[in-house]
Amino acid sequence: MREIDKQSIFWFGLHNLAQENAQLKYYITTQKELIYNLYPVVYLGVIQYSLYRGIVIDEIPLEESNSYTDYILERYDEIYKIRYRFVKEKPKKANLKDEETYELCEEIISNLLLPYINEYCFRTYDMWKNLAQAYIRESVINYEYDINHEADDGKIKTSMLYPFFFTLSLIVVQEKQGLYQRIEKCYQKDVLLRKFNSGREWKEKELDYLNETYELIKNDEEWLLFLSNFSSSKWDNFDLKERFKALFQLTKVTTILMKDEISAVTMLDDGEELFDQVKNYLPLFICEDKIFNDKNELKRDFKKSSIKILSPFANQNINVQVLEPYIISKGERFINYNKETLLTTSEIIYTVLAKLRLILLIHEYLPNLIDSRILPKKKLFVDVLKLFEEIKEGKFKRMLDVENLLESDFIISEDDINEILEHEYTNIDDFYNKNCFFKIGKIMSLVLGVENKTASKMNYDLFELFKNIIILMGPHPLDHTVQTTETIEKLYSKFELMCNDYEKIIKKDFEKSKKYISNLELPLKLLRWKKD
Repeated sequence: MREIDKQSIFWFGLHNLAQENAQLKYYITTQKELIYNLYPVVYLGVIQYSLYRGIVIDEIPLEESNSYTDYILERYDEIYKIRYRFVKEKPKKANLKDEETYELCEEIISNLLLPYINEYCFRTYDMWKNLAQAYIRESVINYEYDINHEADDGKIKTSMLYPFFFTLSLIVVQEKQGLYQRIEKCYQKDVLLRKFNSGREWKEKELDYLNETYELIKNDEEWLLFLSNFSSSKWDNFDLKERFKALFQLTKVTTILMKDEISAVTMLDDGEELFDQVKNYLPLFICEDKIFNDKNELKRDFKKSSIKILSPFANQNINVQVLEPYIISKGERFINYNKETLLTTSEIIYTVLAKLRLILLIHEYLPNLIDSRILPKKKLFVDVLKLFEEIKEGKFKRMLDVENLLESDFIISEDDINEILEHEYTNIDDFYNKNCFFKIGKIMSLVLGVENKTASKMNYDLFELFKNIIILMGPHPLDHTVQTTETIEKLYSKFELMCNDYEKIIKKDFEKSKKYISNLELPLKLLRWKKD
């Protein structure tokens, strides 16, 4: 097991749950690798169990823990497969054929991991009011597959929720301004008709199911009338049910674009089951403009609501809810910080990573659409973030799969930090590729480049962003404190020196400076913004 994984905030959360239970504390101490690797599979297993039962979950009832556990262990291989399908470095699988390991996993899942999900992954509206876009995007990833059903060709089916969440993400449903224009651009008649008549053969029942949709697309007048549902004059006046109805019809159109990925579009049926599954998400997903007041605060009914939804983020390595008591436990040794800014930083990181994962995913289905969005931001996506490569003018190739852009890629270990502290700063070449600075520079570039509000939320202060990233993504050992004022200030001073070196190289040797652009261009801009 990597040392970095042993320093995750995850362990503090588990210790809090174990409290005085000696057996659970023993497992946490002696079975770290098994627990750490099990958790992402268990979390996804909870989602798959909800699809299996066709239920909306706002908690995992204690009396049903065994049912969840049995399901997850029985379907472990399938859940593991979809969780790590394209991940390059897969974690070690649990050997469930070994009876002792199987029983140990039963204990750990029932008494540690499901309680962790119950405690830290179910959210009231007030807890995720700033994360709706990120939740939509991440739900696309989490609900792609339904392992409970197989297609005729033996492949795992996509879930009923997948094309709906994909649709919400594709049209950026939360941004009312330009909604009609985005839909018009995403759903071009010639593309839809070409997709409908190419690719895999439709099943007879699918043709019957989509017949009305197909006729709608072919008829210019009817198509324009349908699109008008998303014009501000209509959309603004629709209630939640009316918006869902319009979006459900649009989702049926989306299935044409996703034809080769969806084994049977008839799974959507009349939309009633889909509505039941997603109804608790919908107020923030599609009616955000109606549930906030003039002060941009949740209206009372939603602020006080006890309704909870399952977060699409597993909250294993980034978890402010666990981090705050961890910080309190460290007392005065921990660096001073602003709670609101720390929470905002975590929300920005989640939002940005979810957005980038979705861009990579949509590019698989609609490369021309995403290429057109990348083109005006080519320097950002190609030169700075290096997520895409331009293969010819206006055409781009993904440089990584959606499954390989993970929060864990940016977690910083104590060894990473000590590697910086133990050496005097010399030059950019010696420090740029050191893990600590490389990860910090990369995540800074992502959040500054993709989320416009990042700089203002940090009060245009590079140190504030640096500090909050170290607090969130840095090591969280139980027996001592890493994020002290002295440590973070020393780290920052060396990072600032590296930014200064980069600035000098830009002026002296522009070609050489391109080596460092992906991690230092945007941090340098923020650094200079503060000083101007």
